[in-house]
Amino acid sequence: MGTERVTLKDIAKACGYTANTVSRGMRDDPRLPATTRQKIREAAEKLGYIPNTLASSLRSGRRNTVAVIINDVRNLHFCRMLSRLDPELRNADYNEMILCTRSDGALSMQMIQAAISQSMDGIIYFPNLGDRKKIEYIQAHGIPLVLMDRYAEGVEADIVRSDDEQGGYLAMDHLLSLGHRRILYLAGPDYSSSQVDRLEGCLRALRERELPMDTLRIIHGNHNLADESIRDVLFPVHYTAIISFRDEIAFFALRALEERKVRVPEEVSLVSFDHLRGDFSYLPGVTSVYTEKNDAAQHAVSLLMSRIENPSLPGREVILPVRLYDEGSTAPPAFAFVPIVP
Repeated sequence: MGTERVTLKDIAKACGYTANTVSRGMRDDPRLPATTRQKIREAAEKLGYIPNTLASSLRSGRRNTVAVIINDVRNLHFCRMLSRLDPELRNADYNEMILCTRSDGALSMQMIQAAISQSMDGIIYFPNLGDRKKIEYIQAHGIPLVLMDRYAEGVEADIVRSDDEQGGYLAMDHLLSLGHRRILYLAGPDYSSSQVDRLEGCLRALRERELPMDTLRIIHGNHNLADESIRDVLFPVHYTAIISFRDEIAFFALRALEERKVRVPEEVSLVSFDHLRGDFSYLPGVTSVYTEKNDAAQHAVSLLMSRIENPSLPGREVILPVRLYDEGSTAPPAFAFVPIVP
């Protein structure tokens, strides 16, 4: 055969059946004798036959493939989400195509168009707050859609997300209960609904205790592991505790503090979000807020499958409860506040 693709005709020639019989055998048609089906499968395996899924999808109208559009493949949170979505989709007899936007608005539209042009059966999309037009664009093309992790303003769609507002409240309330009154918040990007809700939860905890808003110093921006400017906001240490928007920022802050001989939690407490250590046990222990186990992936795939079967369903929202995982990075303030100068 050389490098030419093996066809049903090649299998038919090898096992002595017609191409039509081979086609039925490859579909495991129960009307054919079991011995015939077995002989056809063995011939196909021996020849290295690979089914033409494109041709099959044209006949059935389905590709059994779902596009998952994420922001950043380097972010361990998205790696975890992908690893959890994959088995759920496979159990539903779907493959996944992963597309990355790099948090770039123009690129995200290109990825959406790529998914539509490839006739995906559905899309699981991690949106930004201002993605209303992009989401409406997907919906206008009739592609079943589930938004995951975050919501977008002004759209009706199926959504699975964590209760980020309650998460922010839990993080702040935990530190306030320990006695901290000078807290630094390393905020996430303003285009993320998680950032908006987590900050609101932090402020709600302050309001409930009737504490001044300047108890929390907010450092706005999208800090990342390669951004040395995060060091500039950590020193001198005019705080006793830090809340980090996500674990990977917290790990970077933890390393920076350790380099300056600032002890966690003895001198500075640290709380974050995502609880990555639950999946990646080699990571440092950071007290963190996140949802339970595999719930988000299970709900997302379940919503998508029902949306594929019934496109006329109204939009549904699943908000998952959160909890605080104590990994030992918080403690009461050890002494009266004195700035630690580098």
